[in-house]
Amino acid sequence: MLLRVILTFTVLVHLHIETVETTSPSQFIDDIKGYRSACKSIGWEPKKDCTAYDVVAFHANLKSHLTNTPINTTIKFENVRLNNGEGYDQATGMFTAPEDGVYSFAWSFLSKKGGTVYIAAVVDNVDHVYTCIHNQQSQYISTSGNLLYELNKGTRVWIRTWYSPATFIHGGFYTYFSGSKISSI
Repeated sequence: MLLRVILTFTVLVHLHIETVETTSPSQFIDDIKGYRSACKSIGWEPKKDCTAYDVVAFHANLKSHLTNTPINTTIKFENVRLNNGEGYDQATGMFTAPEDGVYSFAWSFLSKKGGTVYIAAVVDNVDHVYTCIHNQQSQYISTSGNLLYELNKGTRVWIRTWYSPATFIHGGFYTYFSGSKISSI
């Protein structure tokens, strides 16, 4: 019986979608509400609505050049271009997971001739990935890194210098930190 109801409902939705061009926007919204109500009455509801409410993503770049930055300095990417979920704090340079999930983080930095920069990706004060440029010999060179990590709500992630002082990190769009939640736990 339930299978017949679902099949009938699916056919009706399909037929209505094919004729949606002939209905007004307000009628279409009323119809969708009716379909959702019918689904709920037979015990079938999608877990999420078709709108992406739970997008967690940020992207920020360095505003100004950094020179002779001491070891263990958190890099603060002040030019925030995107901060859905409000997880990134430009004042501290730290991302705090607003919800449990698997997250992907990426960063890139540019240094100039003679530059030495060692960068660590840190999760709750534990280093997880290192990237570096040591005594750079060409005019400019860029390097990048990536971290995939399962985070619990409240876990913090940031980028910091390590091993030796960073002699020169180029500001602007060359140096950035970004991240996004790629799945829920």
